[in-house]
Amino acid sequence: MPRLYHFTGSEFSIENIQKRHLKISFANEVNDIFELTPFDFGDDETGRVLRRKWAKSVAKHAETQGFLCFSHSWQSPAMWGHYAQNHKGVCYGFDVEPENPDALLKVRYIDKLKPFNRIAISDRSALNAELAFANCTKSDIWEYEREWRVYCSLNTEEVATKARGGERFFVSFGESLKLKEVIIGAKSSISSDEIRSALRSDDIVRIITARASFREYKIVEQKKDRLKK
Repeated sequence: MPRLYHFTGSEFSIENIQKRHLKISFANEVNDIFELTPFDFGDDETGRVLRRKWAKSVAKHAETQGFLCFSHSWQSPAMWGHYAQNHKGVCYGFDVEPENPDALLKVRYIDKLKPFNRIAISDRSALNAELAFANCTKSDIWEYEREWRVYCSLNTEEVATKARGGERFFVSFGESLKLKEVIIGAKSSISSDEIRSALRSDDIVRIITARASFREYKIVEQKKDRLKK
């Protein structure tokens, strides 16, 4: 069971703990314009048609499927700057063990688009191979994220809500998503007492305050961590 980390800004950092959930991301809404599209389709007419069809498929996929994003570490200054409101938010540490082990994927990073296998137009196994590649591949410009992700499906009611314009959907904490750490950003106004108050009485969660390292480009623990029991 890997320990993985999720960064968030200050606005929902306490609410997520109180409501015991994480927000789902969708492929057509994230900040990577190449999300689920690590392919070179070619510049001929067939390639242009394939590119349009794939884009429609990604949008269709996002109507019912999403994912949770995690990082391998909480100590990256870039991650705090980009995803935790410039160090004003928090980072959650989770033990992640989805019911379907295949739903947890480690992202690989590549330096150029992969030529799309056009056999996939008519061969289901080839198409599945391209889908599997897309699910866990991004440009190496994102390599600092050291990303892992858990894919998840919306239920029938959530699909209908999303079709009506709903934007916020969540995965609840539980056996597959166990909160184990909360790291408070170096510039955050959130206190450890606020974190403790948001936790349940039976939670055992390590609370850490972060700071910039004095000796290297790294975020480290500022003071002795506290254990909520």
